[in-house]
Amino acid sequence: MKLTWLAPAVLLAASAVQAAEVSSTITFTNDYRFHGVSQTSGDPAIQGSIDVGYDNGIYAGIWGSNVNFGDSDNANLEVDYYVGYAGDLTKEISYAATLYYFQYHGYTDGTDIDFAEIDLQAFYKDLTVLYAYADDYVNSGDNYHYLAADYSTAITAQVNIDLHAGYTFGDAYEDAEYTDYSIGLSGSAAGLDLSVAYLTNNVKGPKTDNLDDDTILFTVSRSF
Repeated sequence: MKLTWLAPAVLLAASAVQAAEVSSTITFTNDYRFHGVSQTSGDPAIQGSIDVGYDNGIYAGIWGSNVNFGDSDNANLEVDYYVGYAGDLTKEISYAATLYYFQYHGYTDGTDIDFAEIDLQAFYKDLTVLYAYADDYVNSGDNYHYLAADYSTAITAQVNIDLHAGYTFGDAYEDAEYTDYSIGLSGSAAGLDLSVAYLTNNVKGPKTDNLDDDTILFTVSRSF
């Protein structure tokens, strides 16, 4: 288990402060999408997370989901571990830096596609900008980059409109870089967070086994 880098960071967070807030979320979605591409071959996913946040801005957590990449000998479970720090630059601008480790379980042939990623986010009013980088994407030896912008704003007292644009590139996507887009609505009702969105992308070549088809994504989640 390649998690030796994570334990010192979590222990440091735990010892640095006394006050901590623990939360958890369970989510159901009709298709698990990552950077616009399905991780479940277009099938539904059940996801869950446990998070801890400290008063000094340090946070850590674990997140999991079923996956299906469409191969006969394939991963069936993704587990992500993360630790990060969030803070404010001004009254209107904040930021977060998160280190992730993505683990994939279920391969029976010894395949290892686990990898680490660093995410940097900036927040200004209703706008979020993300830069993600991995120097050994899916244990391939090649790097990848992801740039994204998300804008979410209220259109009624209960409903938000959500806009997203992302760009995937790097050595792992040489001559295959692509963009992904979505537009959707989100809100809360009866203690549930609800969203619906239309997703599209310009992945080069023919669409492959529902992995990168355009889709309408429905998501229901509950936080505790």
